Amino acid sequence: MRALTPFLLLAGIITVSCGGEALAAAPPPVAFTSADSLHWPPGTVVSRFENLEGIILLEVTLHGPAGRDTSGPLALDTGAGYLALDLGLAHVLGIADSAASQGEVGLTASPLPRLSLGDWAMDQLQPVLTVDADIVRRVSDRPVLGLLGQKPLNDRVVWIDYREQVAAFLPGAPSGDVERLATHGRAGTAEVLEESDLPDTAADQAAVGRSRGRLGLALTPRAVPVRFALVGDGKILVHGTLSDPRPPRFSRRLDLLIDTGATKCVLFDDVLSEVVAHAGAWPVLRGISAPTLIGPAEARIARVPAAKLEAVGDSLRLGGVEFGIVSGELGRVLSRVTRRTIHGLIGYSFLKHYRVAVDYPEQVLWLDPIPGYRDDRPFEYCQVGLQLERQQGAAMVVAVSADSPAARAGIAPGVELVAVGGAGAHTLDLTTLSRRLEGPPGTVVTLVIRKDLVERTFRLRRRRLL
Repeated sequence: MRALTPFLLLAGIITVSCGGEALAAAPPPVAFTSADSLHWPPGTVVSRFENLEGIILLEVTLHGPAGRDTSGPLALDTGAGYLALDLGLAHVLGIADSAASQGEVGLTASPLPRLSLGDWAMDQLQPVLTVDADIVRRVSDRPVLGLLGQKPLNDRVVWIDYREQVAAFLPGAPSGDVERLATHGRAGTAEVLEESDLPDTAADQAAVGRSRGRLGLALTPRAVPVRFALVGDGKILVHGTLSDPRPPRFSRRLDLLIDTGATKCVLFDDVLSEVVAHAGAWPVLRGISAPTLIGPAEARIARVPAAKLEAVGDSLRLGGVEFGIVSGELGRVLSRVTRRTIHGLIGYSFLKHYRVAVDYPEQVLWLDPIPGYRDDRPFEYCQVGLQLERQQGAAMVVAVSADSPAARAGIAPGVELVAVGGAGAHTLDLTTLSRRLEGPPGTVVTLVIRKDLVERTFRLRRRRLL
């Protein structure tokens, strides 16, 4: 989720953030080995992807019955349990029931015969969900076919380098070598844990050792292992705390889902006060819309001074993390699916600081800090306050940040952005458009806005919004 670029939750703006730090003494920084120079185990599939503000778009081919094939991007989404395809596409492929309704999450009538990712073919995939992928296409400005979730990958280790835009899918450990982490273990929000909630140190260390051995030089010595449980339909559950409101004070324990389909971290507003007493003291930007697969949700962006994740043997701490605080049904839906209170999601605003590996068989998440991390969008939150979507080819304003230059100029949601800085909005994708709105504080950007066939030109001065 990006605040003023599309804020997307498939699981349903400021100074540069600080880098991550493990609380225990960490090895010195080690330069990453380039993905092209790594030697992978036999059976590994390496694929380049497009990193669209944290959304991982993999080019795949879907093979339907009777030779009906379609190629295009699928979003790699750890927040989704299964393969999910756009309902219209499922009809074209010949695997959906003609009675299925657009806008509802459903199941295809038959398996998908084959999904090809490079030289890797996954056959007879089921279940396959059907969704309305139009929301994903509107905010990504890409012809996204659907989502690739956990079940097709449950015997794989998924390694992700956001900066090189490379993903590797390693064969996992044989099932007989794996000791599964019980889904009830380490759950709950109590500050004093019951004995049954305490980690099994020996089992964790054994799983971590096997996982590190499989990944080899794809991990540096600084990589931090986080043990996770698979809950609900295959969602990745971890635990953490947030500064309350600033260190050294921290919140109660949160149940969080790792979600590569979320372009920002998320907290669910209706349960936030149960675990964080002083969230109202965090710096905040209001007036944001959060598109989700179950509909748009009202949101605001908060910068949390510090966030911690529980890791094997210690904690991982990251400073200056943006969280979208979201109202609406999504949090309640996830809590019902997982049968526990889900407080939020860990998305790209956290994950972008690391090389990431998800070892599904061993249930180990690896977070490998990027040496000398620098944000590639230092002016993300220094702009005029517009949030955009592509609708029927037009760049539409779907939200205007509270007290922003755009709001003060009287620009409201529902108008069309025609041009930015002299460049036509129809010639640029949404990511490029959003970046053209950004810039150093005090600089001026010229916008052309259309409402009811009438165009107006605005000269707005950028300022920091968060």
